[in-house]
Amino acid sequence: MPSVFRKTLDSSYGGALFVTALSANCLHIYPAKIWDEIEGRALAKGMNPHAKKFLLRANRYGAEAEMDGQGRVSLKPTQRAETGLVGEATLIGCADHLELWSAVKLSESEGKDALTDEDLTALDI
Repeated sequence: MPSVFRKTLDSSYGGALFVTALSANCLHIYPAKIWDEIEGRALAKGMNPHAKKFLLRANRYGAEAEMDGQGRVSLKPTQRAETGLVGEATLIGCADHLELWSAVKLSESEGKDALTDEDLTALDI
């Protein structure tokens, strides 16, 4: 975990994390406090088909994790296999979580769904 992310996580949330693969593209790494809020919103919907599918996926590939003293986080083999995390990886900071991508999958994803002028216009950027 790069020190810039580690400092923010430690100071704002502590070291407790929840790591899951919400898709086969990448791992989502949430501070435990944020994940508890997300899971609570899903549970508040009752066991409708969307919530059930979300919770099944999140928990099938999910696990609580802690950063060690050097900022490392252990990943489950099933998480690595599902997201193709072998070799080089890229960690991306998002609004409320981090995403850990296989460098190959990230390049493929960017090639298929590149940011366009239309996207920027839609966001008033």
